[in-house]
Amino acid sequence: MRAAVFSKPGEPLTIQDVDKPTISDNEMLVKVARCGICGTDIHASRSGPFMAPPNTVFGHEFSGEIVEVGKNISSFSVGERVTSLPFIGEKTIGLGQITGAYSEFVKVGEELVVKLPDEIDDQQGALVEPLAVGLHSVKMAGSVAEKDILIIGAGPIGLTCAIWCRFFGAKNIVISEMAPARLDMAKEFGFTDFINPKEDVGKQFADITGGAPEVQFECVGAVGLMQECITRAPKRGLIMGIGVCDNPDTIIPLMAFGKELTIQWAVGYDKEDFEFSIDMMLKGRIDATPMVTNVVSLAEVPGIFEELRSPTDQCKVIIDLTK
Repeated sequence: MRAAVFSKPGEPLTIQDVDKPTISDNEMLVKVARCGICGTDIHASRSGPFMAPPNTVFGHEFSGEIVEVGKNISSFSVGERVTSLPFIGEKTIGLGQITGAYSEFVKVGEELVVKLPDEIDDQQGALVEPLAVGLHSVKMAGSVAEKDILIIGAGPIGLTCAIWCRFFGAKNIVISEMAPARLDMAKEFGFTDFINPKEDVGKQFADITGGAPEVQFECVGAVGLMQECITRAPKRGLIMGIGVCDNPDTIIPLMAFGKELTIQWAVGYDKEDFEFSIDMMLKGRIDATPMVTNVVSLAEVPGIFEELRSPTDQCKVIIDLTK
């Protein structure tokens, strides 16, 4: 089958013929329809502790159709459209352990597969995973209802966190972002309060809301941002670490100690987050499709992947494997 393959840092992905996955009696084979390119994939293609091994096929945000079912599986049938959490047991799909969905076929395990209703098209199906990331992050924050929220970074995950904060009744949602394209994207989702991260974020937030951010979602993962969150947090504030930072960082614990802050990291999701996201999409209460800025063929993946290292007007890029 054809796939986009990562070889090593500094080299673009290449389109290659690779072995089609073989399934066990408890697995299924899915013909991929759509797959999102995630910031985690970009991160895993760089040198560092998070780097994927050579010959990795990325891709964990996908939708598709079941084409083969293991003999021990009775709850799914060939022809059903699905998405899946990107795990089989303890192994991860798309980060080096199991071939991911930048390819024509991907194998999945029964327990974490979720059926897609007919009303949810393939592109929406590939957006379930990023929506689930945002949902899980907001749930980990506890109740956000009637609270003043600061979202740091308006990439796909920052946007999904903002969407779910609004869904669960946040009082004010302020987004810190300087990229014009991402600001425009946030406006398409109906957000209106923005601040410039190059200026005093705490002061700008107070000018909009009248106070300090009760909950901060740090969705960038850059060195220094956690301490900035600590500095601007109010007494007993909550800081959610969502962005991936694999470099050493420094905070001032005494400042957090004095304010009695809570710092909570969130990663991934549970199956119920996929199911709830699909249910809310089906009911028209959540829609992530405006964040899709590019739909590309598999052949175009190496080029767009390199562009996403320094994105300009791209937000969520979707690979159309039917092209």
